[in-house]
Amino acid sequence: MPRYHVTHRTHFRHGATATTAWQSLHLQPRHEAAQHCDSFELEISPHPGDLAARIDFFGNKQHVFTLREPHRDLAITSRSLVRRDEPPAPMPGLTPALGEIRPLVARVVATEDFTLEQFRHASPRVPLLPEARALAAGAGGDDTPVLAWLAALGAQFKVEFTFDPEATDITTPLAEVLAHRHGVCQDFAHLFVSCLRQHGLPAAYVSGYLLTEPPPGQPRLEGADATHAWISAFIPGTGWIDYDPTNACFVGTGHIVVARGRDYSDVSPVKGVFNGGTHTLTTEVTVEPAGES
Repeated sequence: MPRYHVTHRTHFRHGATATTAWQSLHLQPRHEAAQHCDSFELEISPHPGDLAARIDFFGNKQHVFTLREPHRDLAITSRSLVRRDEPPAPMPGLTPALGEIRPLVARVVATEDFTLEQFRHASPRVPLLPEARALAAGAGGDDTPVLAWLAALGAQFKVEFTFDPEATDITTPLAEVLAHRHGVCQDFAHLFVSCLRQHGLPAAYVSGYLLTEPPPGQPRLEGADATHAWISAFIPGTGWIDYDPTNACFVGTGHIVVARGRDYSDVSPVKGVFNGGTHTLTTEVTVEPAGES
């Protein structure tokens, strides 16, 4: 099972002294069937006196703290050692047809798992846009196996949308991403979730990290990696399947899961407020192979 060292650094720099900070963190990788977090360290400077950890509603590890010390800089660094196995390969031909999904999901929600209901509807950052529904309709008909349809939709995204880190930020509406066809992994995950939910599939947002291999003959660049986002779709009879619409691929060993929720607002790596002036934010993520376990 491949292992990875993950270092995630977040640095807030204030233009004036901040007197208080309230922060919520989703930085610790999850324990799952194909993944295990062997170790996790959290370093915060200045150090808060009330750092606490809990499991949130979606089963993610969440850290919260209040910093009451006046400060101009706040640095948050997490270090993880993660074992990541290859998830079972999806078999599209064995999954239900797209036209059968709604009644099958409704049956599972009614008789087995009502929590799926929250992943079928609009959420704070995922409106159910008619344009998204129309976009997804072109990926296949009602007789298409649902995983084949999902892969076709991902291939369509790869052709029609351009990854552009300068095009959007956290406040950019999904309708704008859809109109301009530019964005980042968070945008594409939100849009993909909107497409899936409108075609009957419960869909979750996944935050994490992606191992990026350098070109042949070139050294790996420290800090070249960033936080990443993809989606997870619930298929009756199969379960949850993760798919990366930014890279048009099913998730493999290089995808490290940190948190799962309805959208980014549930699982943002660092979220909170300050009592003070404006600030600048910089982040850096490094994901390095650590050998086999």
